[in-house]
Amino acid sequence: MVLAGDTLPIEVYCHLPVMCEDRNLPYVYIPSKTDLGAAAGSKRPTCVIMVKPHEEYQETYDECLEEVQALPPPV
Repeated sequence: MVLAGDTLPIEVYCHLPVMCEDRNLPYVYIPSKTDLGAAAGSKRPTCVIMVKPHEEYQETYDECLEEVQALPPPV
């Protein structure tokens, strides 16, 4: 899961990191919902993107997962 750090009010998604931790799912924050939306191919700001493994992009998913797991835990 990728969460935009500039989302306000935080109550929009404050329950998601807890759910991820309870289910041992990786998550990461990025600074900007505008950048997150653009990365998803949208012209609109996006506060959360959930990514599931899939055979079409499994190699890329695995690389991203390794990068996220190498980051320090969110505070």
